[in-house]
Amino acid sequence: MLRKVVRGFTLGALLVVSVAALAGATGGSAGVSFVTTQAFKSHDGATPPNDCPGIGVNERHYCLVVTTYNNLKKGGAVEVDLTLQNFDQSTLTNPEATLRWNTDANLTFLSADPANCSSSAGTITCSYPNIPGVGSASGGGTFNASSVKLYFSSAADSSTTVHFLGTGTAKESGNDNTGAANVETQTVPDAVMTFDDNTGAGANEDATVVLPRAPFNKPHLHTTLGNAFLDFTSGSPVFIAQFAASSGVQCLLGVSCTGLDLNTDLSGASGGTFSSGNQILWTADVVANNTNVVAVHTYDPVTITPSPPNTLTTPGTRFANCDGVVFTSFGTNPQPNLSTGQAYFARNATTTGGNTSFQVSATAKGSLINVTGSGSFSGSCIRIIGDKPASEVTKACTTTSPPAVPATPPVLCATKVDNSTVRVYLWDDANGHVGY
Repeated sequence: MLRKVVRGFTLGALLVVSVAALAGATGGSAGVSFVTTQAFKSHDGATPPNDCPGIGVNERHYCLVVTTYNNLKKGGAVEVDLTLQNFDQSTLTNPEATLRWNTDANLTFLSADPANCSSSAGTITCSYPNIPGVGSASGGGTFNASSVKLYFSSAADSSTTVHFLGTGTAKESGNDNTGAANVETQTVPDAVMTFDDNTGAGANEDATVVLPRAPFNKPHLHTTLGNAFLDFTSGSPVFIAQFAASSGVQCLLGVSCTGLDLNTDLSGASGGTFSSGNQILWTADVVANNTNVVAVHTYDPVTITPSPPNTLTTPGTRFANCDGVVFTSFGTNPQPNLSTGQAYFARNATTTGGNTSFQVSATAKGSLINVTGSGSFSGSCIRIIGDKPASEVTKACTTTSPPAVPATPPVLCATKVDNSTVRVYLWDDANGHVGY
């Protein structure tokens, strides 16, 4: 099989698809982490203000925390979290939080989770159940909390930076001389959220919040490097999708390659999100003068159990078609004959009772490597896609249209853009890291 891969590469280009899938879900994480969160804590209305939770100050000891998500794309969905933290001895009663933002931000409120919020004229007000106190633990770092996630759509012409104003209120009975209820307020004066500017390194990364509603459940992410795209047909409960391209390529199993490296992070997706019924499509332009392209797809790690002297077993059937494996962790079960981060050839795969057993070697026909112990560790399937034309390749694509979603992924299609560029499409049912 590898001889065909090398011959194919000498004629065309290698699509190294490192598509890492999520452990425990058929989504995945290829290590993309440019979307970051920032938490902004409140203060009270005193002059000068006291930072929450105001331990030692004669007031309710609670905080409002506004968490923003930075480096998301404009023209997609964004998330802001509102969390009330009760550090007080007694229950925080009738708590509410309100969020406002600068009018030129061009955001539209979509929904809340849980759905306990209302919106009006650029203001969102959320109610919370009463938050229990921490009793004798008050005065320290212990707290009880309740959160709500807010989702917005952002226009393509939104301001690069959004400024949020958050206020939290709670009522306490009998805390003044009259015994009447008194409202105490915590304020976050400026919680900042910054969009990706789509210039410099930002031009080669794209991310959005995937929502279970059209059109936000079918994101179209793009990078300028390799004119690369990421699409999938539908989402699941909310998660953040990240996509990035770089010029480095991970070449595995003795295959030489240069070109484009795509990283896809769908690690927030719930288990079972991606499958043959909900596939992922990678598209990219690679430098080549013909369409003899193969892909190397490295899936996200799964649990692997060793059985001495040299057998490895993993749940499911994916490893039945693996060309190799890269171990990501041995946990508490050291393997003197194996190393993490190194690609090994997968050999002699068999599937029984929904599990796949295989062996590994350092070279395609080398000696089988012994394993030790009985615990479990983790590793990623490496699959070379396109070296089996009858089942993995289709010609049914054009430069403007990908092939139809295949009944049995993965399937690759390559078509010439011009005499030096080939557009490559790859359908598959699990996320990860893709290299060209």
